[in-house]
Amino acid sequence: MEWNDFKAAFRAHFISVGLMQRKFQEFMDLKQGGKNVLQYAEAFNHLAQYAIEYVNTEEKRRYTFLCGMNATLKERLTCQTTGTYNDLVNAAIVQEGTMRQVEEEDRKRKAPATASAIPKAKHRLIYTSPTGQRFRAAP
Repeated sequence: MEWNDFKAAFRAHFISVGLMQRKFQEFMDLKQGGKNVLQYAEAFNHLAQYAIEYVNTEEKRRYTFLCGMNATLKERLTCQTTGTYNDLVNAAIVQEGTMRQVEEEDRKRKAPATASAIPKAKHRLIYTSPTGQRFRAAP
């Protein structure tokens, strides 16, 4: 018995059709959303086993992974058409780190100055003598 035949028989016996359909739909609906690239890749890899026809070649796996990514990352990675799925994931991780660094620098540049950065106004004490008092000259 070959491995693929064994997997099919195992799934048919131990995993219900309803569960397989639900997991397939989860895979089809999977988007990066608020996840970082590593979290998205982990979810993608886990659910990919339920949608073999969408990930059975490197090209299909790369395309399907890229389709679920956030628009900004997708735009920056679309031109990377060669390499493996792992190359794409690595490039996405590097690009995400660069984007975070740029966002942090922009945030620092645009942030209002903190209280310690603002020079404090110098206060002068002005003494005014109480009204009605006169000083006498000493003899």
